[in-house]
Amino acid sequence: MEGPEAVRSTRTLFALGLSAGALALVAAPAIGAGVASSASAGAKGDKKKLNEPELCTVCGGDAEQLKAGGIVAHNGFPFGKAGSDTAKVDKHLVVLDIKWIETAHFRIGFALSSYKVKLEEKKKFLAELTKLKEAFPKIQPDSGIIDPWLRTHMYAQRCEEIYARFLELADASGAQFSDGSGTWVVGGSYQGEGPYLGMKEKYEVLIVPNEAAHVDFLLDQAGLRIRNTQRWHFVDRGAITVSMHAQQGNLRSDAGLHGHVAFNLAHNLFDGLNHYSYDTPIWIHEGLAHFMEREVDPKNNSFDGGEGAVADMTKKSNWKAEVLKLFAANEAPRLAELMALKNFGEMKLPQHFTTWSMVDFLVQTKPKEFAAFLWALKRNYDAQGIPTGLNLPDWHRTKFKEVLGWNYVEFDTAWREWAEKAYKPGVPKGGEAMPQLPGGLPPPGGGGGG
Repeated sequence: MEGPEAVRSTRTLFALGLSAGALALVAAPAIGAGVASSASAGAKGDKKKLNEPELCTVCGGDAEQLKAGGIVAHNGFPFGKAGSDTAKVDKHLVVLDIKWIETAHFRIGFALSSYKVKLEEKKKFLAELTKLKEAFPKIQPDSGIIDPWLRTHMYAQRCEEIYARFLELADASGAQFSDGSGTWVVGGSYQGEGPYLGMKEKYEVLIVPNEAAHVDFLLDQAGLRIRNTQRWHFVDRGAITVSMHAQQGNLRSDAGLHGHVAFNLAHNLFDGLNHYSYDTPIWIHEGLAHFMEREVDPKNNSFDGGEGAVADMTKKSNWKAEVLKLFAANEAPRLAELMALKNFGEMKLPQHFTTWSMVDFLVQTKPKEFAAFLWALKRNYDAQGIPTGLNLPDWHRTKFKEVLGWNYVEFDTAWREWAEKAYKPGVPKGGEAMPQLPGGLPPPGGGGGG
């Protein structure tokens, strides 16, 4: 089955300083995809009024509603490089109408305009808006037009749901992290540098309508001239940010944008887990991001590429079939080969299909061990208990065997045996055959989509 084209992201990896950026790519939009770009405001005064909290059509800036909905603020918070905040970003991107929103774990800037809900999207929107209405009674869940303020609140809710899903995958709901004061418990283990999975600052998301605004923001904030989605670690603040624009691929569609946000937040949340002190292996990073994006919608896919490199992308949405083709041709990459990847630009489609499938396998068959392995990768400490990226391949190999119970060859065999059963048409998550639905259609599979 063919789906909308993919989206690209760029990732520039640095050593322990980790001013890390990543470039994520999306496919070109499918014919008929439609989302509005942001309406520009002609003057600073007009723009300032447009994003004042009291003008929010969802909450009107009402403190009680904001608290009930888990919203901390509608503006006035740090964003981007050290010394930057929402007001400064507004001043720099003066032609944009950026709606700002802060949640328990995110700071978000959303600058797209109203969205017309498609017929096939109504069920999803109805469920999400019904949930949102619990805190914000003005919301009409069956609305066919989602205005910018409502879209902003929806993305606040979606980001928190992505965060909650990551906590499930990493078994991190009860984890304790530093309070950000810079002091450690005497005799205690390292707990990151701050309360947000180990980061000092909340995770940041900026969604703008066009490439020009995206590049302008990156150039001002990080000195980058990157045209595609960019993930960046502002080391001096301890904040991990992602900036994207709607002129990429299928990001004009809500499903495409939602999935792309999930893809990039998966990367950033895993980077931030126990603090972003070093880069972890590419295979599990990209595999986890693909898995979380495809849980949102398998028809829209994002792909990381190296800076200056063209990412290998596809419109195909049935990745289970692609994995089976790789097995049949004896071309499925081995884990040892994936561990040799030095950057995202080296990844081709077989590596993308395979990394997704390997994570799917581990989540479906060994969820607790998979979570423990994610933690183990972020706990490579030196003799003083400080995070280090030294000898990471050896650390990965040792922890893989210790936590998951396989060496690389044994894992390749177990993964293939499982996938050959689980990915056959009509077979659900666990790999056991089940009856076809009326009309010959198989029930929906799991593992992040087909």
